[in-house]
Amino acid sequence: MPVSVVDIDLTAEIAALPQPTFTDVAVIGTANAAPPNASFCEVNRYGSAAEVANDYGDGSDVHESSKELEGRGVEEWMVVVLEAVEETETIDDGNAVSTTPVLGDPVPTAAARDVVFSTESLPAAPDNGEVAINTDTGEIATDDGTTADITYYHADWTRLDRLGEVGADRLHRANTQAGREHIGTYDELVTWAGGNRAGVVLPIKDGTTFADTDAAMTAAHEIAGYVSSGDVLPFIAMESSGDPGGEILGQLATNDPWFDPFFDGDGYGLANDYFEDAVVGDPSTAETFEGGDVNGDGPVNVVINVGGTTVLSNSVSTAGASSNYQYFDVSMTESYAAEIVENALTSLRLREDRVPFRQDGRTMISSTIKSAFAGDVGGADDPFAEVSVNVPSIDQMTDDEKANRVWSGISIEGTLSGNVHEFGLEMTVTV
Repeated sequence: MPVSVVDIDLTAEIAALPQPTFTDVAVIGTANAAPPNASFCEVNRYGSAAEVANDYGDGSDVHESSKELEGRGVEEWMVVVLEAVEETETIDDGNAVSTTPVLGDPVPTAAARDVVFSTESLPAAPDNGEVAINTDTGEIATDDGTTADITYYHADWTRLDRLGEVGADRLHRANTQAGREHIGTYDELVTWAGGNRAGVVLPIKDGTTFADTDAAMTAAHEIAGYVSSGDVLPFIAMESSGDPGGEILGQLATNDPWFDPFFDGDGYGLANDYFEDAVVGDPSTAETFEGGDVNGDGPVNVVINVGGTTVLSNSVSTAGASSNYQYFDVSMTESYAAEIVENALTSLRLREDRVPFRQDGRTMISSTIKSAFAGDVGGADDPFAEVSVNVPSIDQMTDDEKANRVWSGISIEGTLSGNVHEFGLEMTVTV
């Protein structure tokens, strides 16, 4: 005797898209020798640093970054290594090498001269016995106006496109603390990230490697200012050990996509020495680390110690105070919103046989977008204080749009809930 007259087998919704995680992270390396058990340009996923060491070598740049990620509790991350191709060319003063950007690692060399690095285009004439190079433009300047024999390395950055296909959201140039020699690498990486809704961690060289605080600040502003973008989180540390960029990336990977790294309560394991408060500054004070140079360009965060916890002094991006994307979490929240809307509308299109050019189609689009944001509005930990959706009516559509089946002009306005960066109090104590 049957226990049930009707047997129902529930299955997943047909054509539903897999839900993105929004904080997938990737470390990107370059090498001039093939990895022992992996191939150049392939994107591999790992859950332990030991696996990365086996494939790419113990102590390799991607292994060092992976150790930081594992230490932060990241469950899975992506690794890709591009081939560093060597070139040797004789270049006239004022001209450029043939292939850019030039990698900062391995470091370019010149016959009978020392190589110095510039963020200028064209670099100024260097001191005697030197040749200056801008690794982004490839332009060189020699000490005496003659030619220079330059040996340098470059990589094919178009091979990162696979990272876009698999949805990398946060990127780090493996085990790199950026100096002027890295501006070509980061300009290429930031340009790619901007077109793929990804964020880039930009750790700048340890402040103690410069002659003094002013030299450290000048370099930090030049490097950060060269890649001006709301998608870049820059910081400079003192006495930082390991791979500080990998640690920051790990912090981003284990938090919500709208996470604001400013004064994170968990803190960072980065060693530090104090910059004076006056030179750390704030985003509204130029000629400080956070405020950028005299023009407000190139702001950077500083690793500082507050109440025994090592934190980032702020969450400024390299975009500067005049930009709506002054803070890194604003751009990342916008990218998150774009992804959930894209995913929701794509799922709608795949799920429904028709989304008609009628009022009911308009209602379907509007309700789908609103539902996508339903869990992200109003709560203390939610990224949005409110979200409004406007889908144009049928009579606002042109004949061409209807003929081409394009429902354009959809607008979404989200008010960020933000994150308090400072408390202002007026207090009267009566005894």
